[in-house]
Amino acid sequence: GTGTFALAAAPFCRQVIAVDVSAAMFSMLYEKAVRSGITNIQCVQAGFLSYEHQGEPADFVYSRNAIHHLPDLWKAIALKRIAEMMPIGGVLRLRDFIFSFDVDDTERYIEDWLEGAVTNADSGWTRAELEIHLREEYSTYRWLFEPMLEQAGFEIREAQPIPSKVYTSYTCVKAR
Repeated sequence: GTGTFALAAAPFCRQVIAVDVSAAMFSMLYEKAVRSGITNIQCVQAGFLSYEHQGEPADFVYSRNAIHHLPDLWKAIALKRIAEMMPIGGVLRLRDFIFSFDVDDTERYIEDWLEGAVTNADSGWTRAELEIHLREEYSTYRWLFEPMLEQAGFEIREAQPIPSKVYTSYTCVKAR
């Protein structure tokens, strides 16, 4: 993204590696870092499947609204790749379109989500944008995603769905 989290974490870290597929996002992050005088952020243009970690293991990995771009097969591989770059005890914090409702309740929760969309794209996601997301992105159910985390070697310490149940935040620790 635009680096909000990377910039907030930088004063507390020896090094922050910001990974994103978008060069435009790096330009925004770079400009913010220069204005703030932050020099310990390294930008790498890559994705979950192409990033090659160099150096010491990553003690903490944060991902927000990114893993839904991958089908479930590749999500599982991406999570395994993340785990491989972390030490035992490393923390993964992830927030994404992970549905925390049963299949039988899908129509109700999705319609509620769509009904709650904003009408002006400047204020958030419109119904049309959410519908595109549902057609073209790869959100998944919590009951499918959590075994992927565990298979990758993570222990789920906390799973917090938001009230609409269309996003879930996870705090996980690498256990093996």
